Amino acid sequence: MATVPRKRARVDSSPRSEALANPVAAEEITRDEKHYFDDGDFVIRAGSKLFRIHRFMLSRDSSMFKDMFVVAGGSDAEAAPDGLTDETALVVTDSVEAFRALLWVLYALASDVSNYQSKVKNMNDLDWLLLVAEITNKYQFTSLENWSLQTIKAVVPKLKFTEATCPLLVRVMTLARRIADHELIGDVVDCMEELLKGGANPARLIVALEGEGHPRLSALAYYAQLQCSLPLGGQGSENPAIFAACEELNTLHLTRLSFGHWSLHRTVWQLAQHPPLLPQEVSCLTENHAKCKEQWLAMWKDAINSQEPVSYFHSIDLLGRLESALAHLSSSRVRKKLIGCCRAHGEEAVLGLLAKKSVALQDHFQLPSIFSEQYGL
Repeated sequence: MATVPRKRARVDSSPRSEALANPVAAEEITRDEKHYFDDGDFVIRAGSKLFRIHRFMLSRDSSMFKDMFVVAGGSDAEAAPDGLTDETALVVTDSVEAFRALLWVLYALASDVSNYQSKVKNMNDLDWLLLVAEITNKYQFTSLENWSLQTIKAVVPKLKFTEATCPLLVRVMTLARRIADHELIGDVVDCMEELLKGGANPARLIVALEGEGHPRLSALAYYAQLQCSLPLGGQGSENPAIFAACEELNTLHLTRLSFGHWSLHRTVWQLAQHPPLLPQEVSCLTENHAKCKEQWLAMWKDAINSQEPVSYFHSIDLLGRLESALAHLSSSRVRKKLIGCCRAHGEEAVLGLLAKKSVALQDHFQLPSIFSEQYGL
């Protein structure tokens, strides 16, 4: 295989994803086996591999490469000298795998691209798709980026994540937040919940998510850790200072857990005293609605404080208690006490409250400013 002398890498000052960054290794530089075309007119080096490709393939969908290939002065100007030979290859900071992923989607047949979604079976396929999404975003390949995003959205709900593949879930969340795709964010949250319900160690996930900038995912891990580390039982049995199976957690993590326990306990107590507002139907008589409100308050206290359906929940399991309350309010015994429209409004109110509290779960683990200096927050 042909080799060329190594050349000092040029520094690329534009923002890079850590997943794409790849410092040049002290190894022999060789031509890529698949993407070094004899009739190519532009040479790029990624890592230790040289890629000789066609400029029109790079510039047809990427405004970044289109501008790069033209010297200031007009569209008829000569191409910049970089990339004409192996020795003058344009050096990029992407990994070999990431750049190969880009070239696959650039050169693949339209039918191969459109049918790829049906071929995604495992986490390796998702990893590849994420590489495509990240690198097409970086180089502004708009249509290819949109394709990768839609494919990721379609396959993520079908995959089963584990502790080992949690980093992939974090990358999907980073992607979803960057494009502000709330549907994909919701899918990631659902996957994290399934991961925790499946027996994943929440303490390890807390550590893995530290510093990733995804408070909503971190909150789910903290919340799950509270559920599995505090003792179950009756009055006075819960001690926020007791955390079992937390060897991986440091003082900051334990402080967040203690603060979250206090905040959630307070919120559950407040909810027990103040049920969601029961709207009045236009056709409902004032006298009837007053009776419904009395019944609603009594049933709400029974539901939120019920021990039977939530015997396995702690007093700080806010979401579990709301889900239990919803089930309690949907029971046949309760249905007989509220007229149809009020019963429907009550269930809608609890559903809305559950959704709101789920999104705001991260707030319970945000430490007050008094801790900022101590922990360097």
